[in-house]
Amino acid sequence: MATNPEIALSTSDNPYNPLTDYDSWEAYDHQKGYNTSEYLARIVRTTNEFGDSNYTDDIERAIDEIVVLNLISWTHPDISYIKVVGPEPEGLDDDEEDSDE
Repeated sequence: MATNPEIALSTSDNPYNPLTDYDSWEAYDHQKGYNTSEYLARIVRTTNEFGDSNYTDDIERAIDEIVVLNLISWTHPDISYIKVVGPEPEGLDDDEEDSDE
């Protein structure tokens, strides 16, 4: 079974990586009045009732939707939402299969 890399939503002007320096990233984001995490929380349609994999997929779909719509550009024409992708987590590759041995 494959695992998903870490993903996050950010803005193109934020110099901090939300995956590696969340506190600085969030401080910058709130200082600018973007409230990106709160926006993502309002957009995502998910439940963790079906497990972490579905939850992660739902968050990624919401991030992709936000990036495509890019509504922040209405009030900040030089800023875009961006999807931040971390490294692939350690684990099984897509090509590997579980073995009963």
